[in-house]
Amino acid sequence: MNKRIGILISLLFIFAVLTFGAVTPVEAAESESVYEPFVVVSTYKVTNDIINPGKSFELTIVVENTDEKTATRGLLVSLVFPDGINTEYGSSNQIVLNSLEPGEKREISFKLYASPYYSKSTVTFGITFTSEVRTSTSYIYAPVQLDMTSFKVVSQSIPEEVEAGEKIAASLSFKSVLEEKLSNVVLSVYVDRDSSPIASVNIGNITAGASKTQSVTFFINETGRHTLRFDLSYSMAEGDYSTVELYSGKILVNEPSETEYVEDNNVTEEELSGQDKLIILGCLGLSVLLGIGIVLIAKKYN
Repeated sequence: MNKRIGILISLLFIFAVLTFGAVTPVEAAESESVYEPFVVVSTYKVTNDIINPGKSFELTIVVENTDEKTATRGLLVSLVFPDGINTEYGSSNQIVLNSLEPGEKREISFKLYASPYYSKSTVTFGITFTSEVRTSTSYIYAPVQLDMTSFKVVSQSIPEEVEAGEKIAASLSFKSVLEEKLSNVVLSVYVDRDSSPIASVNIGNITAGASKTQSVTFFINETGRHTLRFDLSYSMAEGDYSTVELYSGKILVNEPSETEYVEDNNVTEEELSGQDKLIILGCLGLSVLLGIGIVLIAKKYN
């Protein structure tokens, strides 16, 4: 009986060893198959090192497999960008790389377009790496050209101090550094953060590289120190309509002066004084004549 029990235990032990021995390699293989190396953006750049609103540009990134032993499998690179940035027509925001060898670096590019109305100084791009078992995201940042170097202000003539309600005359001389003709050019003047201009003047067309001097007149009735902003709106050859800040500066608006009214009052007083003198002289003359008449009448009847 004991012999049979021993044989049974031995058989169970052998079965257990064979079972676990068969499973362990499989599990180990499955464990190895789920590992995926980290992929990162090692370097990146944009066309001309800066993004210009209203222009196309190319974002180039270098993708690197950080692992020294394992290759990536089924790697997909997706580009995520904010509103105002889009892919060019016919381009995609996804690129399939499949395998990256251990330590391998690969350069890829995305063709993009920035809206003319993009107003933030930085674009944040999200680079998402998706493989068979891992998803990770890196963020990169690119500067935006917002100092409006498409136009160079040569000179400006804007008063620093005026009176409320006084007619203000301003003049700007600027040069277009764009390599194409501009049409429907309009210069508008804004006060502080107002959304509507206080004055606008239609300039018309400006040829590539041309200089222009433009005057504009306006009124400010509210006293205090204000910020004047001069915006230039224009259409480009492709039909895109853009607006840029050409120049901004401070202006002090004072209460109206009373000098003119005082002078008017002085003139009136002088005029009234002259009239008083004439009235007095007239009265004296009449009195003399009346006195002479009375004397003559009295002599006649006497």
